[in-house]
Amino acid sequence: MLDDRESLLSRSPVIRTGDPEEMRHALFTVYGASGFEVPDPDDFEGVANYLRLSNVGLGFCGYGAKTVVEFPEADFARLQIGLKGEAGVILGNKTTMPVNQQHVVITSPGQPTTIIFEPEFEQLILRIKAAALENALTTLLGAKPRTTLVFDPTAAPTQPSAQLLRELTLFLASQLNSTAAHLLKPMLLELEQALIVTLLSAHRHNFTDVLESPAKEPSPLVVRMAEEYIEANWTRAITIEDLASQTSTSIRSLYAAFRRSRGYTPMAFAKMVRLQRAKKMLQEANQRTSVSEIAFKCGFGNLGHFASDFRKLFGELPSEVLARTRGRL
Repeated sequence: MLDDRESLLSRSPVIRTGDPEEMRHALFTVYGASGFEVPDPDDFEGVANYLRLSNVGLGFCGYGAKTVVEFPEADFARLQIGLKGEAGVILGNKTTMPVNQQHVVITSPGQPTTIIFEPEFEQLILRIKAAALENALTTLLGAKPRTTLVFDPTAAPTQPSAQLLRELTLFLASQLNSTAAHLLKPMLLELEQALIVTLLSAHRHNFTDVLESPAKEPSPLVVRMAEEYIEANWTRAITIEDLASQTSTSIRSLYAAFRRSRGYTPMAFAKMVRLQRAKKMLQEANQRTSVSEIAFKCGFGNLGHFASDFRKLFGELPSEVLARTRGRL
């Protein structure tokens, strides 16, 4: 039997049932499955949650009995992250590959898949639209890809990018499932872009060798242009793709320029700008202003992370700045 504990993404439920036919209907209508088989229906139990974002889908599923599900070609890549137990994935006519806590499997857009879920298996699923992956590749490469993106499912993930991708995916699923979390739209868009770029870095594909080749480093003018854009648009969602487009360069070249001339990344600068804005707001606050209100206005959805980042940059907590401001009123 599956655990009764609250599952990931339980605030976005699709189905929890002991009826294989109900699960079949959900898999076909919500997830686009084309085949479904349960060898022992009497022991069946299944749970599935799913949340759609702009370019990313997050899902959780678990099965109490062995279950086989077939998926046709689709316009997205699918990353399966094992949380408990084991499953096997067959891509086309290739050998079955395991999914468990040590091994993930990625399915390329347009690739049919058969998944064999063993009893008590649970997983987190990340689905990313093919168009979003192509857009990210275009900005990474500095030109539109001439061929379709194809991941190599047999290649070992790149560390530490793979660990970062797992942590980012789990973090986003956890935050979106928390009643205390209020992730603003700008933060969600930036997290989506971070997931997309990290996926392209963590798992080998037919463009990996090009991405790993030395990037052409643009002039420091590009860095200043990016910084000016960030400072003028800090209240909006800012993605690395936006910055590459605004500066007419590739993501790799932009990162290289920031590394060489600044020693930090473009997105680290964006966080620094937002922290500086938050400090100014705290210094100009009134008696009714709260730290959480300012944190959310500046695009920080996690108060703990906001306080930690603020202290690292300014040497004191945001609550201490606010208390000093109130003491002067």
